Amino acid sequence: MFAVPDTMKQTATTLWSALQPLKLDTPNLPPMLPGGLPVIGHAVEMRTNPVAMIQRGRAMFGDIFSLRLPGAIGVAMTGHAAQEKYFRLKDDEVSQREAYQLMTPVFGKGIAYDAEPYIMKEQLGFFHSALRDSRLRTYADGFVAEAQHTFGKWGHEGVVNMLEVGNEVTLYTSTRCLLGEKMRHNLSKEFSELYHDLEGGINVVSFFAPYLPLPSMRRRDRARVKMVELIGKIIAARRNDTQEHEDILQTLIEARYADGRALTEHEITGLILTIMFAGHHTSGVTFSWIAVLLGQHPHIARRLVEEQKQILGDREHLTYDDLQQMKLLEGTIKEALRLYPPIHLVMRRVLQAFEFQGKHVPEGAMLLASPAVSGRIPEIFAEPHRFDPDRYGPGREEDKKSPYGHIAFGAGRHRCMGIVFAQLQLRALWSHLLRNFEFELLDASYPVDYTNLIAGPTPPCRVRYRRLERRA
Repeated sequence: MFAVPDTMKQTATTLWSALQPLKLDTPNLPPMLPGGLPVIGHAVEMRTNPVAMIQRGRAMFGDIFSLRLPGAIGVAMTGHAAQEKYFRLKDDEVSQREAYQLMTPVFGKGIAYDAEPYIMKEQLGFFHSALRDSRLRTYADGFVAEAQHTFGKWGHEGVVNMLEVGNEVTLYTSTRCLLGEKMRHNLSKEFSELYHDLEGGINVVSFFAPYLPLPSMRRRDRARVKMVELIGKIIAARRNDTQEHEDILQTLIEARYADGRALTEHEITGLILTIMFAGHHTSGVTFSWIAVLLGQHPHIARRLVEEQKQILGDREHLTYDDLQQMKLLEGTIKEALRLYPPIHLVMRRVLQAFEFQGKHVPEGAMLLASPAVSGRIPEIFAEPHRFDPDRYGPGREEDKKSPYGHIAFGAGRHRCMGIVFAQLQLRALWSHLLRNFEFELLDASYPVDYTNLIAGPTPPCRVRYRRLERRA
């Protein structure tokens, strides 16, 4: 008898579920956002500009409202109280696993979101030792070296797409920290192309049906097979290497689960891909948003240059401790993340119905929170549409006054542990650029591109650079 592949079964189940009429007669359901289309509901608006959609719903209904998604009711929760409720819900009340099934074809079965919550917690815990202070100092040296290498190849003057530059340089830095300096210098065009094809399979369509036989998803699946082979060879070589290594690969090879079991090659590969996706593309688009914001606010750029001079003086060598002192640059990065968070929507599937502000959120609903909307709520951030890196300085610290306000890296138990790594990486890259170049924006506007789940500037994000003569 002919066996139907699991992926075909999953696709058929997803499509059948999407075609079923939604049960909208639940008592006290949060008010429904007007608009949408038959069957797919608000999915088109969610693909083109989900942030405007949620802002519209918040303006109409406040902290909580409903929307229609293929096969599910969506419930958006915005504002401090609603976001606190969202991030404090327990793993037996809401599920990341069911919300992020689109990542399983990339990370692999039983990895991260596809694992049981207690296993996922252990897997992510393996990265804690890789992010301790002594390792961060090593990574900082790598970030500085990468900035010197990459930007040292630039000429006296030229035009670059900062989105491409950011994605390229953060791929190099991520690879160096994940797989070691040797792998970074042997990074081939094939590796970059495979990673690009993996990313291309993550979009709004794959969120609802991750196994549809579309060209982008076929390329994703072929790329993963080849990527697993490539990383597998690196793991095998490392197991036979007697040298000491301080990269994340070595951490995973030496890691053990609570029961004493070592990680399999499948698990190491999957977790390498997990941390690459978590740390690379988000930093890449934030790198490009910083370029846009500084081009639009040259007075902030001038202050950042002065900060570099105050900390370094005539020194060229940059250290981890220097990077830690760059508080205005730190605030600039936080402000870019507040205004343009790369992950503009986070989601959970409701496992147990609950009540909030007198409204009933039913089992099976898709729960949404939006870092992009949160960052522009005036009750949380003063003059929220204004680019103001000083809002994080002494005496203001607006990100700390509302612990569930600045949620670009999540909040609560699921706050991304890579925030320190990302901050350090971006500070090292932009410290070099500020000391060696000046920039000029070339386009009239830089709108947000929502066609991918990671929201960067709409390409091309063009800027003109000029090398400062006083620097090498």
